[in-house]
Order: sequence, then C-alpha cells, then structure tokens
Amino acid sequence: MGKVIGDDYTGHGLYVGIVRHRRFNPIKHSFCYPIFMTYLELDSLDLLLEQKWWFGTRPWCWVRFRFQDYLNSDNVTYPTTGKELKQAVLEKLTQLTGMDMSAITRVNMLGHLRYGGLYFSPLNLYYCFNEHNELCWVLAEVSNTPWNQRHYYALPILTKSEGDKSQKPSQRFTVEHLKAFHVSPFNPMEQRYSWLLNQPQTVLSVHLEILTLTDDKHQTSRYSNSCSEQTRAIKVFDATMKLKYQPFTGHRLGKQLIITPIMTIKVIIGIYWQALKLWIKKAPFYNHPTRS
Repeated sequence: MGKVIGDDYTGHGLYVGIVRHRRFNPIKHSFCYPIFMTYLELDSLDLLLEQKWWFGTRPWCWVRFRFQDYLNSDNVTYPTTGKELKQAVLEKLTQLTGMDMSAITRVNMLGHLRYGGLYFSPLNLYYCFNEHNELCWVLAEVSNTPWNQRHYYALPILTKSEGDKSQKPSQRFTVEHLKAFHVSPFNPMEQRYSWLLNQPQTVLSVHLEILTLTDDKHQTSRYSNSCSEQTRAIKVFDATMKLKYQPFTGHRLGKQLIITPIMTIKVIIGIYWQALKLWIKKAPFYNHPTRS
C-alpha cells in the first residue's frame, strides 16, 4: 500500500486551509481564499499512482499527476517516475548552490495537481529531509502568468549548529534573499524576499514578506544575495498560507473537489481578478523586465 502520512508526517497527505495576500504600500489591498494542496512523498509516489483509481497519470484521470508539469523549465528529458522527480529536485538544488545533496534521503512535494486536464501552480515547494527526518532544504518552484515562466529558489534550512539540539517539530525557519524573477506587474524587481517556514506537521505554514529596496546601492550586490547596509527596505506586501493536514483519501479529496472541481481555474481567475482590482486602484504597474 502507498505510504500514508502518519504521526511522523513523512508520507502522502492533503493540506487544506487559506491563502492570504496583503499589500501595504503604495496602496492597501488584501484578499483571502480557501485552498487545498497535495503533499506527496516522491519515493513512494509511483505506488500511490498505481493504487488509486481516481488519481493517476492517465489523460482521462480528473485528478492527474503529470510529471512534465514539474521541474521542466530547462530539461529536455522530463522525469517519468517519482524517484526521477526526486533526483531532479536534488540536481536543481546542486545546480543552484554548488553543494552536495547526498545527505537528503526524502523529498515531499507540496503543490497543485492537474484537474480536468488543466494545470497551473504559482508555487510548488519541495521539502528535503535527511535520514534523521530533519528539514535541510526547501526548493521553491515559482511560476508566473501569462508568460508561463518558472524560477527556482534554494532555501537553506539551518538544521542545527554545533552544540545545538536537533530540530523541534514546531520550529520555524527564516530565509532571506533578493528577488530574481518577475511574478506580478504590480511589484518591481528591486525587492527582497523573507520567508518564514515550518516543517510540515499537523499545521503547515508558509509566510513570505516582500521588502522594497529604496535606493540603487543594492544593484551591485543583487546577484550575490546580499544587500548593502545603506539600502533601506520597506515591507510592502506579504503572503501567507496556513494549512491543516488531512489524510490523502478519495473521500477527503472528493470533498474538496465538490467545493472546487478545478483548482487551476480558481487560481488563475483569482490572479486576474485581483490584478483588475489593483489596476482600478491605480497601483503602479511594472513591465516585465525582458518582455516589455
């Protein structure tokens, strides 16, 4: 039987909750939507796909896992199994960081699936654990629309330093870096991201603060992932996901699909509906840096 998530939260599950966006400057705007996402352990994903008649890789499946939907921005050969997708995650982390990822033994993916043949996921998170079930890295896969581009951020999780105790299940981790990818036309590129993450448990929390850099001194260090002391940063936006675990069963997923049969459509309509509201409020508009 496919690996079912248990008290150690190592297997498959659903996470159900809300996503909230708040914009503080130069205009105020906010919204909050219900959302659900799947949490899949990649090593045992293939077995799960074989055992669930309502979930698979076949084109006729209403709930479909299509390997080409993930980590395919610069790959000619797509992953075709869960283990290959896991390996692609580790290779992407090595590509981004230059570091050896051999200590990672398990990868769980938090993301959207293909529903009714349609797919779009603004954010997929790949949680990477060592043999002690400690969270080591998170790979953030970010997509934009309508350009259909992707970008990857490697988020290092400092599991412990010398003399410290091991991770606590409730521990939260902060990771900061400079923005390197155009997502919203209402946010400029000269910004900094600050993530606050926890290890997925009964509650899964992701909080992202966006800070706008107020002068040009950061430009020389932009690609070094640092910010000069003279550069001031002002919080202009934050996004929060707060999700609670549910078992990955046909009954549980069916309840979510009754509410939202095609999550993809809800996500895309929500993006453009909120963009229209920002345009009506005369929020500053920033062209795509390479496609203006």
